Amino acid sequence: MSALSRRDFSLALGSSLLGGLACGGSGTGGRAVSFSMALRSAPAPGEALPGHFTTDTGWRVALSSAWMLLGPFYLFEQASPLAGGSHQRGWRRLGELLLPSAHAHESFFAGGRVLGEWDREVVFNLLSGEARVLGLVPGIAGTARSLSVLLQPGGVVKGDEAASLRGHSVWLEGVASHEGAELLFQVGLDFPPPLESQRVEFVPVEAPLDEGGTFVVEALPHAWFQGVRFERMEAPVSGEAVALSPESQPYRALHVNARRYSAFSGQWLG
Repeated sequence: MSALSRRDFSLALGSSLLGGLACGGSGTGGRAVSFSMALRSAPAPGEALPGHFTTDTGWRVALSSAWMLLGPFYLFEQASPLAGGSHQRGWRRLGELLLPSAHAHESFFAGGRVLGEWDREVVFNLLSGEARVLGLVPGIAGTARSLSVLLQPGGVVKGDEAASLRGHSVWLEGVASHEGAELLFQVGLDFPPPLESQRVEFVPVEAPLDEGGTFVVEALPHAWFQGVRFERMEAPVSGEAVALSPESQPYRALHVNARRYSAFSGQWLG
C-alpha cells in the first residue's frame, strides 16, 4: 500500500472521529463531548525541571534551548500493543488498516476509534515548565488507551517561535558533562515525509475522556537521550558548541528515540 500523505491521514482520522460521533445515537458509539487539549514537557524522575537529567550512559545533561514542532495528536480507543495483553498481538501498522467498509470508523486504524484529536501543529518550548492549553476539541466519551503524535518537518510554520527551530523539526542546545569532561552541543533533528517517518505510534495512556476535562500530551525529552554516547564526540579546543551531525552516534540515537513510544506520555485531568 502506498504511503499516506499527512493531509490524507488527517482527513481519514477526522472522518473516523466524525463517524464515531454520528453513531453515538445508535448505540454503537459514545456520547459527544468537548474537552481541552494541552501540551507540556515532563521532567525526568527525581528532577524538578524538564531539560536537566542524567542519561543511562552516565552523562549529566542541562539543556539551555529546546524547541519542537509537533502535532496533530490523536487519542484512540484501543490499548497500545506495547502495554501488554494477548488481545493486542493482531495489531498491524497504522496506515495499513484502511478497511473497505461503510463502518470503517469503528476500527479504521490500529487503535480503533478516534476518541479525540487536535488537528494542528504546535511550536513548543520544551523548557517552559508549564502546560500550554491548545484549545477545546470535540470528542467521544470513553477511555482512550493509546496516543499518536505527528512530528512535523521544519519550515511548515512561520513566526517568532518558528525561528527558534532554526529550520528544523527539533532544536536542542545544552551541555553534557561526565567525570570531568564537558561538551557543549547543539543539534537540529529533522523529520521530513513520508508520514511513516514522522509519526509516533502506540503511546500508552489511560484517559477517561469526558466533558470539561483536559488531556495533556507530555513530551519526555530526557527519554530521547537514552543510549547517547557523547564520549564519541570531540570537543573543540575553542570551547564552542559541537554540532551533532546526522552521521554521529548521538544524532542517530536522538533521532530514533524521539520517535519511540517512550518519547511521550499523556495524562487526563478531570
